[in-house]
Amino acid sequence: MRTIICPCCGEWMDEDHPDFPNCVFCGEQLNRCGLCRAFPGDGKPCQRARGKPIVYASTTINCPSFSPKFIARHRRASLPSHLRWQMAASLMFTLSVLVIAFLSRPVPTRILVSARAPSKAILGDSLEVKMLVKTPSNQPLRLRLDRRLLTDFQLVGMSPLPSQVKQVGRFYEFILPVSSDLQPISVRFKCTRVGEYAMKATIMTAPKNWTEWQTKVKVVERIEQPKTPKGLAMLVMGLWR
Repeated sequence: MRTIICPCCGEWMDEDHPDFPNCVFCGEQLNRCGLCRAFPGDGKPCQRARGKPIVYASTTINCPSFSPKFIARHRRASLPSHLRWQMAASLMFTLSVLVIAFLSRPVPTRILVSARAPSKAILGDSLEVKMLVKTPSNQPLRLRLDRRLLTDFQLVGMSPLPSQVKQVGRFYEFILPVSSDLQPISVRFKCTRVGEYAMKATIMTAPKNWTEWQTKVKVVERIEQPKTPKGLAMLVMGLWR
């Protein structure tokens, strides 16, 4: 079966259409001799037509050898037009259902975090990071710390205690208890090196539901307070009396 392009309006029309050979859009006669590839010219005999009749551009003889000049494509089989419309409508309905389902999918509850830590610490002392976390209910909380952080600081304590600790890539992951209420978390480090460091923690309940907290901490050496000379101390005490 062939799909013919109407030379007048440019629309496509299948040969098995009920209105063929008249174009359903503009009424053009699509099987007239002037639209055949074998058309010899006005007033000339057609060598392909049976009996070789004299033909003109407007002649219509329903010739079995008709070969249209303007063909969109050749197809061996095709569904009737009403079935094609039904399939198109079904496809549009399916796409609309998929779009609605995608847009209405549940969005995970965001994790809320409030944290604080000292901006300066002394070498050898402990540094405590305090966090207050609100997570979705019935989901365990996972706290991730960069392994490089634990080369500059020594982890000495965590509250609440994790139920599991594992290594994930360049992180240590601490699995904390499930809590639907505000959950206080305390992480204590011992300062082992002097310098300025970027501390960062990732808090998550699912791969796509996470938040990050970070701050800068400067670790300095302990500076001893100068002692008051004994003679000056005696003079001060004498004046006080």
